[in-house]
Amino acid sequence: MLVLKEFGDKDNFYRFLKDKVGVFFKEAEQRSHEGIHRVLYFENRQINPQVFFECARQGCLHAYQNENRFALSGTEAQIKEFCRCLSQFHKDLALEILQALMNYRKKSFKLQFNYKILPLGIKTAIMGILNVTPDSFSDGGLYLETSSAVKRAVQMAEEGVEIIDIGGESTRPGSQRVSAEEELKRVLPVLKEVRKELPKVWISVDTYKAEVAKVCLEEGADIINDISGGTFDPKMFEVVSQYQCPYVLNHIKGRPEDWKSMTIVYEDVVHESIGWLWERFGKLKAVGYKGQVIIDPGIGFGKLPEQNVEILKRLNEYKVFGAPILVGVSRKSFIGLVLEGLLRKKTEPKERLYGSLGALAYAVVKGAHIVRVHDVKETREFLALLDTVRTYGDF
Repeated sequence: MLVLKEFGDKDNFYRFLKDKVGVFFKEAEQRSHEGIHRVLYFENRQINPQVFFECARQGCLHAYQNENRFALSGTEAQIKEFCRCLSQFHKDLALEILQALMNYRKKSFKLQFNYKILPLGIKTAIMGILNVTPDSFSDGGLYLETSSAVKRAVQMAEEGVEIIDIGGESTRPGSQRVSAEEELKRVLPVLKEVRKELPKVWISVDTYKAEVAKVCLEEGADIINDISGGTFDPKMFEVVSQYQCPYVLNHIKGRPEDWKSMTIVYEDVVHESIGWLWERFGKLKAVGYKGQVIIDPGIGFGKLPEQNVEILKRLNEYKVFGAPILVGVSRKSFIGLVLEGLLRKKTEPKERLYGSLGALAYAVVKGAHIVRVHDVKETREFLALLDTVRTYGDF
């Protein structure tokens, strides 16, 4: 018999060596990094190319370089050898590479706030969308009344939602901004009642305004979901640092009111968004934030349809942050465009359930820990099977 195998993480390779090949468990553990292949890329670093190639030679790595751009190809064990050599000349870079490898391998996380704990990794968490707006692209106007919004929140909880995301301002392309006063008028009554009805359910507030975030945290919100990554309101980082609540750091380009008219250009949407997120991540930490950052690549937030697909295809690259990844694809326009292009079928947002689940599935397989959705019941059933296959034998 002859088969070809591929291993995504060292734990699976360890089990293969120990159980299938029969390698003694201590040796299998020591050599578990040898079966995991990685490609490492970095740029704009002050590193002598001679040092780079010599350390790559010592690590038996394939090495590539052009001006200030560098790439390495090999196993994790070989990259570790490269870093051992590199540390003699560029210790900070060597440590950064080793930390990136550790971050990338991390499979499970734990959110902890307001006496609640939410484990992430084995089971994909569902964030249910509750828009209390008149103009959201899919469910605008459905839950303007507090009673109907609370009823929907309770229904989502019964369907298995872990997080309820309450939003008081639409950020669909072309939407106009509303004042903090208006947003609080929409969100606060719902937040208070949902907190009262569902004390054990996590509540997220979808806002980029520091004033709204602060008031909502005082009223029992657990997570701040900021589409702007702290760029629309410079006081946002101060507020989440004060409360040390979990914070969704979302990538965005431009503003919702400008997306229909602006030219959206990326040389590499994944690399550029990761660089932007690292910059914002650093600024958040610099003001004293020690809470749990949740990374959201921002599907649809200043991206063209093909750029959204590119992000989903390469979502695993966002694991370099060593943080939970949140993805929101539910009913979005790029799904409608794909369905129209391939099936010659025009769809309204509410008709995109199957397309949404298809995009969501690839995101979860590639590393998403939280999915933001409209259709909780259907998503929970879908994820039950997907998570079973995805994590089989891993935990």
